[in-house]
Amino acid sequence: MNSRSVIILLGSFSAAIFIGISLTNQYTLLGILIGFTAGLVNIQWLFRDAKKALDQELYVALKIYYKSLFSRLGMITLVVATIGRFRPEWLFYLALGIAVGVIIPLILAIRQQLMRGRG
Repeated sequence: MNSRSVIILLGSFSAAIFIGISLTNQYTLLGILIGFTAGLVNIQWLFRDAKKALDQELYVALKIYYKSLFSRLGMITLVVATIGRFRPEWLFYLALGIAVGVIIPLILAIRQQLMRGRG
């Protein structure tokens, strides 16, 4: 996924969430937005590291993936711990947002690969 599609995806999702907040006056929906952004950053980080590891030897590529895995896991843990500390009622929506933020870009990347004919 390129940065243009990420910005379009994040902008449209943010607009939908903010419209939902303004109509329902339910601020727990901000948890979905925070989770979606964290999931999107997580998957973009994975895509970037996959491009870096593509031309490397196996040992170096596995080292890149290993460091990336724990860094991304630490970032998601930090977001969940922060939200859990200050707004525990948002945790369900946060988990939902993280799941959507990871699944949608993966679906779009798979679709893009299949359309190019390299899948």
